[in-house]
Amino acid sequence: MRKWSAVFVFILFLCVFPTMVHADTPPSIVLDGVTIEQQTGAPAENTGKTVMVPIRVVSENLGYEVKWEKATQTVSVLKGARSIQMVAGQEEATVNGTKVSLDAPPLIKQGTTLVPLRFVGEGMGLNVGWDNGTKTVSLSSLPPVVEVDNEEDLIETPVSVNLSELNSINFSGNQLSLGINGNITPKLSTLTNPDRIIVDLPGTTFSQQFIQGQASKPDGSGSFLVTDSVFVTQIRYANFSNSPATVRVVFDLSHVATAKWSLGDNQKILIDLSSDETTITPPPAVQVPNGTKVVIIDPGHGGRQSGAVSVTGKYEKDFNLAVGLKVQALLQPYTDIQTVITRKDDTELSLQQRVDLAEMNHADVFVSIHGNKFTTPVPNGVETLYTRSESKELADILHKYVLPITGLKDRGIKTASLHVTRETTMPAVLLELGFLSNESDEAIMFTEDYQNKCAQAIVDGIVEFLNKD
Repeated sequence: MRKWSAVFVFILFLCVFPTMVHADTPPSIVLDGVTIEQQTGAPAENTGKTVMVPIRVVSENLGYEVKWEKATQTVSVLKGARSIQMVAGQEEATVNGTKVSLDAPPLIKQGTTLVPLRFVGEGMGLNVGWDNGTKTVSLSSLPPVVEVDNEEDLIETPVSVNLSELNSINFSGNQLSLGINGNITPKLSTLTNPDRIIVDLPGTTFSQQFIQGQASKPDGSGSFLVTDSVFVTQIRYANFSNSPATVRVVFDLSHVATAKWSLGDNQKILIDLSSDETTITPPPAVQVPNGTKVVIIDPGHGGRQSGAVSVTGKYEKDFNLAVGLKVQALLQPYTDIQTVITRKDDTELSLQQRVDLAEMNHADVFVSIHGNKFTTPVPNGVETLYTRSESKELADILHKYVLPITGLKDRGIKTASLHVTRETTMPAVLLELGFLSNESDEAIMFTEDYQNKCAQAIVDGIVEFLNKD
């Protein structure tokens, strides 16, 4: 009897206090149908008065730049002409120069700024929602899919249950390739603030093959960062609508671009992107004496392409350039080596222009310098990437010199299909010299000592590779 009484009391407890069972589970954040990965230290939370969300994770997923000023406790969110400033503990924020009231002052928790959910909608132009049952924050920057039909069609045309399927999604060389099963006519549109290209696939759902192989979530949604495009930063995909069934793919852009689609071979839809803006012409080929080896030093990103933004708001492009200039300077005394650097300042170059510069100069070696980033602060360390088998020896030698001087975790030598290592014809390597999203890595990456050591190690590796014969 006592046993049944205990069970009854436990069930009654669950019914009366259901929220206590899930009290330790932080709310989820879903942006345009895709669940955002949050830092475990300071995720979204429901304070009772309002729902607070981490402004950095939302902003960066929309392509905004986030800066933190420790002295004034001010967080700034920037994108084009849009500017938002908030101060921890103050119940007013500034949006494009206008003061607005907040439901609650911003909170600083474990280095993360949490702001009221309603302000995210007002300040960033998003549609916001809160599902108390599932503890889910929903954010939408995208308009609903609109099917244009006349009244007669709406009455007489039955709803088809035979859906097409999306089997795969791949992006390379500014072209998106969608593997499909069925007849699909994509609908393309553009959005601004921030710049995005939208690809809707009407009458389409995710295939089981896709969900098991490429999706991040059981519903088929997911995203991936793009590192080999001058204007695409991220691609997201989700089941945007069930009625009518629609899969939506979103290109997050660093600046305005256009897209057109075509049908490819083997049941593929091809989406080709191009920039609306004229890019800078790279410098002409240099004149080198016979027998001189040409080394291309490529500091990644530049101009509007800031690359990764570090945990303290620093830019990857600045780190890359600092190390690249040091490498160039250290190679100057070698009379049998001619160094060409793709950029000497905050110039913006496309990936293809970097490749063209290497080909024009008939380079013997191509070394691209980068910093890494991930959606959580956990990953850290150094890794060396190459594409073609001809580049493996260069990758091995550079990694051998660079890894010991950094003192960071060895993430290994890996193959990756990156534009600058894939499209070049000489041995080409991309170095990831630490994670800007990791507090420990970032703390040393912007020091002169670390950059000098990296530069010297890169030079030592290049010299050994060129003299191996």
